[in-house]
Amino acid sequence: MSPIAANRTADLEALAGRVVRGAANAPSAHNTQPWLPRAVPGDAGVIELAIEHGRTLPAGDHTGRDTLLALGCWVEAAATVAAAEGAALEVELLPALDDPAVVARAEREEPVARIRIRPGAEVTGGADPALLDRRLTYRGAKTAVPGFLAEARQVIPSWIRLAPVAAADLAHFAALGTADTLRIPAITRELMTWLRLSPEHPRWGIDGLSAEVLQLPPAAARVGAAFTRRRRLRDTAVRMLRTGGDLWRRALLEVHLEAPGDAVQAQHVVLVVEANELDLGSGVELTRVLNSPLGLPASVVFEAGRALMRVWLVAASHGAAFAPQSAVLDSDLAAGELQFKLGLGRRELPLFVASVGVPDVPAPARSPRKAVAG
Repeated sequence: MSPIAANRTADLEALAGRVVRGAANAPSAHNTQPWLPRAVPGDAGVIELAIEHGRTLPAGDHTGRDTLLALGCWVEAAATVAAAEGAALEVELLPALDDPAVVARAEREEPVARIRIRPGAEVTGGADPALLDRRLTYRGAKTAVPGFLAEARQVIPSWIRLAPVAAADLAHFAALGTADTLRIPAITRELMTWLRLSPEHPRWGIDGLSAEVLQLPPAAARVGAAFTRRRRLRDTAVRMLRTGGDLWRRALLEVHLEAPGDAVQAQHVVLVVEANELDLGSGVELTRVLNSPLGLPASVVFEAGRALMRVWLVAASHGAAFAPQSAVLDSDLAAGELQFKLGLGRRELPLFVASVGVPDVPAPARSPRKAVAG
């Protein structure tokens, strides 16, 4: 290899490393960080993206929706870093992206996308990559950002819309979704395995949901920590939550929960895919797509994740944070009520629900990151 070629290879490998490290700040459900980027030997600047075993949510996210959104967010974060260095990404989606065994259950660490970094390619626009370090998830009181929705709509494709939802309605849907999913032992057990309530947890500081991010009082975190690490205690808690969730769910079906005062101050949005705006085929082909567990092709959900990342960075540019309300869509019951309230048709599919606003504290806790190679 000539010195010039060797230098070019070294530069591409260094750039790929920076891209991968920056993309690690992408969001994911339960902070699972499911992405597994790997350099392709002998092909500098090419990254294969797989899903790491044990980092999906087979019970709570059995369709793979949240994993696909997270992968899209990761790729968009990578593109943001690359664009700042005058490079573009060529993204090739691979057949494994359509395989639930790979995406939803991570049974095989098979690549779902191949990404080639193209230095010197024409790049226009793009967010400041520093925003990736300032991106926040915050579940406390927030203040709405004037004009946020109008600005966010400028960075998403025409087949996606951000539908506002009333604070009181979202509070009801979120509570109903939580109660409904607590009735399912597998989901509750899965959630508890991703809680990091004490520094004694072996995965503290790596991934999952910490007590600080969840804003749990120290006393509650200390009590709850034992249930996340000891199987017998966890199984007891699962049984209790199943009974409590069923009672709570029944009550919520009778009484509409009002939003607490703080929640009214934020903005509440639903990311909706307008399938009518997409070419999904016709006849049997279209019916098969709409009747699939996802209700959309995996590639569409992946692209929606890229759009979601851009919206999140718009919020970060204003110092605003997201508070995802995934329980709304994890529950068929709550999701059905949401769709009815928003008047969504069969070809209008909600993929993400969140509250957005500027946190009421200056430096909210941030979720930990797993180690990144490169």
